[in-house]
Amino acid sequence: MTTATTSSQSSPWRTRWFFVCPVDRLAEDDCHVTVDLPERSITLQNDRGTLTGFENACAHRSLPLRPAGFGRGLLRCQHGWTYNADGIPVGIPDDDEQADLDLAGRERLALRQIGVAVMEGGIFARVEDDGSLPDAAWLADAELAGAAQRLAIDRLLRAGAAPPAEGSTLGNLSVDLMGDFALLGWVVPQGADAIRATVALYALAEAPDEIPIETQARYDKAAQGLARAAG
Repeated sequence: MTTATTSSQSSPWRTRWFFVCPVDRLAEDDCHVTVDLPERSITLQNDRGTLTGFENACAHRSLPLRPAGFGRGLLRCQHGWTYNADGIPVGIPDDDEQADLDLAGRERLALRQIGVAVMEGGIFARVEDDGSLPDAAWLADAELAGAAQRLAIDRLLRAGAAPPAEGSTLGNLSVDLMGDFALLGWVVPQGADAIRATVALYALAEAPDEIPIETQARYDKAAQGLARAAG
């Protein structure tokens, strides 16, 4: 199992693709998630069906656009600047000194984009986008694109903890397949010294309404282990 590392050095969170969440977490328009990496914060947004990603710092005053975690709403900073899918400020309050900026001026203030990819039902991000794609072919067996979350728990842990589930591993994600269900465990940074770990049970497209006893037991074991690790 791969261990997630969050250090003050040039961390792999910045230079590699990493799993952010399953696609269903950002399926609705204006849904978003923000992750505080050790060296910078990023935010991903569903803009009318298109997923985009940016550094989580507004062009207005370089302040965070959002706190870490999931939410729903326009891509807007706390002082009212609203950004489009290209990160360009398209809405600036009339009383702002830069309200009269022309298109070229606004384009110069566009948010810095990051790499975002949707692969096999998973959402991945890479801060330093080099034009590559994540190697997620094995994730196809989990059929996450048509799956629905049934159960989930997340907790804060110390930095360096491994994904909290057994099975195939892709960087910060582990997947344990159980017939019509998939048990996922993944971690993302919460600043430089902590991570947020998630255990989630996903039902695939043809899964029964009732969770099988063995499947429930395996989820419970992983969830309880995460809760104990968090103290």
